[in-house]
Amino acid sequence: MSVRPLALIAAAWLGGCAAPPSAPVTPAPSVPTARPAAMPAAAPAALQRVSLANAGFEATAQGPRGDPQDWFSFQHAGPPSYRFTVDAAERRSGERSLRIDNTGPEIYGAIAQGIDARPWRGKVARLSAWVKTRDADDGGAVLTLLALQSGATLAQNFMPDAPIKGTTGWKRYTITLALPQNTDKVEVGMMLRGRGAAWGGDVQREKRDPLNPHKPNHPEKEKHDRIWHPG
Repeated sequence: MSVRPLALIAAAWLGGCAAPPSAPVTPAPSVPTARPAAMPAAAPAALQRVSLANAGFEATAQGPRGDPQDWFSFQHAGPPSYRFTVDAAERRSGERSLRIDNTGPEIYGAIAQGIDARPWRGKVARLSAWVKTRDADDGGAVLTLLALQSGATLAQNFMPDAPIKGTTGWKRYTITLALPQNTDKVEVGMMLRGRGAAWGGDVQREKRDPLNPHKPNHPEKEKHDRIWHPG
C-alpha cells in the first residue's frame, strides 16, 4: 500500500509579526508536494532447472542394492517394511514410475537421490513430482527435501502441513527449501509413512535466487509467470 506524503501549508501575517485583529490574514500559497517516485518492480527470481539422474525412473538397470538406478532406498530401523519397485503398469507419462509398498510395521520408507549443493548455497531449492496413492491412511506420502552438511541435517521439508493421504490420482506437488550457506548436499525424494502404496514420477528439481536476501521467501506468493513448469 502506497503512503501519500502529507502536504504542510505555512501561513504568516504580513510584515512577519502579529498584526492588529482587523488586519487581513493572507495565507501563503500552498506548496505542491511531489509524489515520491515509484519504486521499480522487483525482478523475477532467477530459476534454473537442475538435472536429476533417472528422474522418470525409466532406466531398467538397478543400483547395487537392487534400488532403481541412481536412487537409494531406506526405512526406519527394524524389519524390512517397504518394497521399492519400478512399475510399468502405473505411470503418468513415459513407460514407468516408482512404486513404494508398505509391507511391515515400520513407520516410514523412502527413496532419495543426493546432489552436490555447493553451487546452490543460499538459494531456494524447489522439488516437483507427480504422485498418486492407494490406501495411504496413516502418515501418507510426502515429497522430501533435505539440506545436509557432512551428513547432518541443516534444514528439511517433508510436507508437514499437507501429506498426501487416502487414495488419490496423479497430481503434481511442489515443495521448496531455503538452503543454508553451509549446505554441501541436498537429498530429494519421496516417502511413504505407514500403510498403503504410493507412486512417483516425472521428478524435477530447480533452484532459484531468493526474492530478497534479507527477508524470508514466500514462493506461494510468486506470480504464476515467475515459476517454471515442466511440459
